[in-house]
Amino acid sequence: MKRNLLAVALLSLAVTGNAQVLKNNFMNGYKEGDKLEKSVYADKAAAISQNTWCGAFASTPDPNPSPVVGKELTYAGYAEKGPSIVISGPTDVKGARTSVYSMTDGKQYAKGTYYLSFLVNFSKVGSNKMADFLGLSASYVGGSNRANVYVAREGKEIRFGTSLIKLKAETTMAYSMDQTHLVILKLDYTNQTVSLYVDPKTDGGEPTEADCEVTGDAENVLKHPIRSVSFRNRSGYNGNVGNFRWSSSWAGVIAQ
Repeated sequence: MKRNLLAVALLSLAVTGNAQVLKNNFMNGYKEGDKLEKSVYADKAAAISQNTWCGAFASTPDPNPSPVVGKELTYAGYAEKGPSIVISGPTDVKGARTSVYSMTDGKQYAKGTYYLSFLVNFSKVGSNKMADFLGLSASYVGGSNRANVYVAREGKEIRFGTSLIKLKAETTMAYSMDQTHLVILKLDYTNQTVSLYVDPKTDGGEPTEADCEVTGDAENVLKHPIRSVSFRNRSGYNGNVGNFRWSSSWAGVIAQ
């Protein structure tokens, strides 16, 4: 009996180890109604506030307020818990405010493959043109995005898109508004591709085809390390985004 229990424990440890979840609990310590940003980067060379949401550096101070924390989102088969960020751009000041979750000031996320998974639910999308709302940045103070996630309105539905620096691709399929979607952004440094998966199955391996994909060229290359996740809170867009997870394998995305 003891041998069987030991075998189960070792198997569980192996599965957890292979999952390679690099970061999760992005909203740890928050409750609904809290301000998202703990501080604002006032200088490009400011010291990192690691594993913290901050206002991104801007050469001209942004008059828009910090986003606030909202309800928890859920998606069958996706285990990441915690509250979300309210997508609710200001109505009195035009534009958008960028907040960043500063993961590192180092170079460890610059080789191999990485996945940013999250849940999002839009109740309003302000344009039928693609607009970015989430991205992966080479700077922990914001800016220098290597890959973005975009959304556009299509009738009463929405489409998503992604990018590798200046190259972009969009999903051909439209998705329901007022419904929570699992979105996975994949960066493959070896093959120079950025891929996007929307509502993939969570009970198997990585799909053989992405919902949209971009391959780099001579001018658009994945070579800089990822240091932060950025959220762009745009006016005219409403919803919630959260349940973030940063992994180095598909198993990490769907790990319990």
